[in-house]
Amino acid sequence: MDYAHVIGCFLLGLGPALAIFFLLGPERRLRIRPSWWLSLVLGFPIVLYGLFRSTVPSLAIPITAVGKAYDYVYRVSPARHGNDYGVFRFVPQGGDDLNIETHIILPGGIDGDTFRVTYLKDGERVLKNEAIDITILSGAHTGLHGSVDARPFGHWLTIPIGSAFIVLGYLLFYYGKRDIAAANADDNQLT
Repeated sequence: MDYAHVIGCFLLGLGPALAIFFLLGPERRLRIRPSWWLSLVLGFPIVLYGLFRSTVPSLAIPITAVGKAYDYVYRVSPARHGNDYGVFRFVPQGGDDLNIETHIILPGGIDGDTFRVTYLKDGERVLKNEAIDITILSGAHTGLHGSVDARPFGHWLTIPIGSAFIVLGYLLFYYGKRDIAAANADDNQLT
């Protein structure tokens, strides 16, 4: 997933977290304040799961083909904010050569190995002909499998959910002293 989409997913989680935080009010936040660390502890693994298991969602129909892979190159791309990706030439059985790009890390020395590749043929994507599922069927690394989720309602949704937990935990921690002071001021006004 590229940098812009990750930031967009984080911002999607920011809105609900801020809404929940301010709708709770100081008295209710004071009651749940000790759980700020739980919110942070839950948020980080949820975000990491989404980052490692997903790519930019797409409505494109996945195409599955079996063929030979050649010329695998792992590219480090500073222009894409550190998103490294692999590129290889894929020759499907009875088809034309395709340049497949993927965030799935493959081992070296795969020239001539038979692959089953599921890819998205979508011209609007950052990676052209992006492979979302790769299985090596023959060669030195037979059985190796890698996949990322590109469904519209897939694993990428864990990124905004986890970021909402992180933001909520941070706000509960940061504003905790203010909530205590506000509660004490309310108690002093009552007496």
